[in-house]
Amino acid sequence: MSKHNPLLPRTYSRHLMVTALIALGAGTVSAAEPPTAAPSVGPQELIQTFEAVAGVHKGMRRGHAKGYCAKGLFTGTDGANQYSRSPIFNGTPHPVTMRFSLGGGNPAANDAARGPRGVALQIKLPDGQMHNMAMLSTPMFPAKNPTVFNGLLQTFIPDPKTGKPDPAKTAAYRAEHPDTQAQPAWLASHNPSWSYGSTRYFGIHTFFFTGSDGKRHKVRWQFNPTAGEKLLSDEELANAGSDFLIDHLREQLAKGPVRWDMVISLGEANDSEIDPSQTWPDNRPTVTLATLSLSTADATDKDCEAVNFDPNRVTPGVEPSADPVLQMRSAAYAISFGKRLSGQ
Repeated sequence: MSKHNPLLPRTYSRHLMVTALIALGAGTVSAAEPPTAAPSVGPQELIQTFEAVAGVHKGMRRGHAKGYCAKGLFTGTDGANQYSRSPIFNGTPHPVTMRFSLGGGNPAANDAARGPRGVALQIKLPDGQMHNMAMLSTPMFPAKNPTVFNGLLQTFIPDPKTGKPDPAKTAAYRAEHPDTQAQPAWLASHNPSWSYGSTRYFGIHTFFFTGSDGKRHKVRWQFNPTAGEKLLSDEELANAGSDFLIDHLREQLAKGPVRWDMVISLGEANDSEIDPSQTWPDNRPTVTLATLSLSTADATDKDCEAVNFDPNRVTPGVEPSADPVLQMRSAAYAISFGKRLSGQ
């Protein structure tokens, strides 16, 4: 984990190692929570739970293990800097490395599973700055904070006798923690998407954008496929192969680039800033700030091997909120990143 990766800027590589070491030593990241709150689960414990659920797959990501890399361009729309002065929105097409994935730690997961899909972006600027984003195909996270999330994951740990998790444990836990109920309800009412390229992706966390005029905006975002969202029918789902998401994406790319519009929602004072299990009302004002254009997709994860998609790595004009799940991601990603690069 301590070996420097020559493919990463030295300063950020050092930042990752320091973050991981702090997380390993402290075992908790709770600064974003009120002083009276119970101690939050630590990132190391969270990674261990992922490993207990899916097993240890050496050299693989602990979460969203099954994935594919892609390349494209991220271009801000005219007037986008009114909402954020970040250089990613300056209207210049910036190269972006993308990774599409399935949730969970199983690198051989079946695409037909009713679970969230993900996409992560690393936007590269001419001066060497990087700006990351991480999104899900559901508009909410499965729990309100890392402690509840870890408890939920623990109900998925296989029973040593049966080799399978006990659904009764999960049901009981969800009954005790209402914030864990929204995502499975949403997944039950939405069939999986036909392709990674026909999927709508949600930012789930709250960020603050500062515009060129100095005005601060509370936002969440989503990426909407310009060709429209396409979900599988029940019959298509029953007959789908295990890798249809990337296969269908390649079909789309054979006809030309695949695009999404980045749309921000402008939050109000009572919209949650720190609970990603809560969605905002649909009637919030929205603005299109950018277009993401995908040009190529690869069949392996090789191009993303040296990329840590920590969503707290942003450029001036974008500020992460105090959401404890969002804040936890930096340390957890760093630990997973270090294990992956060292072959653990």
